[in-house]
Amino acid sequence: MGLFSKKQKIDYDTLFKDKYKSINQLTMQANNELDFVIKESLYDLIVKEYDELLSLIDQGAHFEKDHFISLKDNAIKELKSIQDINKG
Repeated sequence: MGLFSKKQKIDYDTLFKDKYKSINQLTMQANNELDFVIKESLYDLIVKEYDELLSLIDQGAHFEKDHFISLKDNAIKELKSIQDINKG
């Protein structure tokens, strides 16, 4: 009977909502950022966070995967645009 006797059910929907809230905060921060190097770093993190969101859907979160794939694709487009600005 020790620490491993009870299994806790993971609430993927709550984890998903918390992660999505974090992504929205990062996106607002990135959109307000004037330094494009920092903005690029934030968008890189946003794209990685979307990967985690999609993973949560695969694990059982009840959200529309195609919608979040589309949001990730938009973040990737924004990241590429920022990277082009930083290169130029």
